[in-house]
Amino acid sequence: MKLSLFNLMLLVVYALVCIGIGLWSSRGKRDDDYLIAGRKIRLFGFVSSVVASYIGGAALVAYSAYVYQFGISAIAVFLGTSLGFLFFIPYALKLRKISTEKQFLTLSDWFYFKFDKKTGIVSAIILLVVYFGMLLNQFIAGSSILASISGWDYETALITSSSIILIYLFFGGFKSVIKTDAFQYVIMFVLFVLLAYILLKDDKGLTPELINLSDMNLGMTIAFVAFGVLIIFQSAEYWQRVYAARDEKVVKRGFIGSAVLVLITGIAITVVGLSAHYNAPGILPRNAFAEGLKVLVSGKFLGIALVLLFAAIMSSADTIIFVLASSLAKDYVAHFSKKEVTPHNLKIQTKIFVVLFSIVGFLLAFYFRNIIQVILFITGVGFTIIPAAIISFHVKLTNQAALASFLSGVGYVLILILTDNLIPELSIASIVVATIFLIVFQLIYRKKISLQTEA
Repeated sequence: MKLSLFNLMLLVVYALVCIGIGLWSSRGKRDDDYLIAGRKIRLFGFVSSVVASYIGGAALVAYSAYVYQFGISAIAVFLGTSLGFLFFIPYALKLRKISTEKQFLTLSDWFYFKFDKKTGIVSAIILLVVYFGMLLNQFIAGSSILASISGWDYETALITSSSIILIYLFFGGFKSVIKTDAFQYVIMFVLFVLLAYILLKDDKGLTPELINLSDMNLGMTIAFVAFGVLIIFQSAEYWQRVYAARDEKVVKRGFIGSAVLVLITGIAITVVGLSAHYNAPGILPRNAFAEGLKVLVSGKFLGIALVLLFAAIMSSADTIIFVLASSLAKDYVAHFSKKEVTPHNLKIQTKIFVVLFSIVGFLLAFYFRNIIQVILFITGVGFTIIPAAIISFHVKLTNQAALASFLSGVGYVLILILTDNLIPELSIASIVVATIFLIVFQLIYRKKISLQTEA
């Protein structure tokens, strides 16, 4: 397929609007605005940013691939995520109160606060690895889809999307992330509504196969729901949204609204994946979203589909780059600096790391284009911080227990890699390993502390 002049103009206009938002966000703003949007995000910005960051290029590829392979059971991922947002609300409300007082910027700030410096550093390293893998996935997946739909080559799609993100993120920071996410999600939502209209009107749309719930596998459905619920607790971008919210009402209502919209968006993505499942058998699962769109969307709507893809790629990639940049500035440089670290210094360092991660992510995505093993690896490593993250809200954990939990989970994933057993079922079991070590070391060191106190 080749882009028409009209479709190309749509992409250009969309890209210019995103860059304009970034430049506008940089005008006359304080350092705190760049770092965390002044902690004044309102409800619409909160909801649209949460949902837009969730529905990225890698999400479209991964979830469509799940649907293509496992059928309608994969919609349970979105159901699980919706439930996860609701389950996270009481934790988020407590987190916001503490983060406002302590001026948190990253997820690891919570571990620095609850435990010691060593535990905080290990959590930051884990998240750095996870989010760099996520960034690589976004660039690879998004550019692959964009190239497949547009007729561009992969390299053109990659350099176009990464360059635009770098420009507006460098100038506007976290505030531009929120504003462009809001714009991008409006675009995505309108296009999903248009897709629903096409489905209802076209005879290629909602066929009986697409809505046959009898094909759902109970075991896979439960596994997908659990994954969706748990992933919230290791997702640094949602913690940052909590820190940036204007008040507790925004946090509570924001996650409720996000739960509803994620489920609606998930249904649309599921339909695309099922269309590929039934109409394009034999393709690689990672191509399911592109093939499903080709089945559902006629040539005259190609430009609209491309804008949707561009929005999805950038809405998550910009979030991940900023999570990485702010984490490196705050969790490493600031904690190891012997001088007082001011918000202005953090802003400058974050800008430098935005450029660094954008360039390195682009280069790696240029040379490495297989995302399956990367997804399994970062999922396994990321899940290791979930037990300590959840339990630390309820129980006073020892530093040793939290650290042992982190290291055991990472060690388990490395063993899977070395033994060539990195498969989905075993990868997510890292959360079980981390939980066991957390409990065992908590009991051991609590007993030691108790004996020392008695002595």
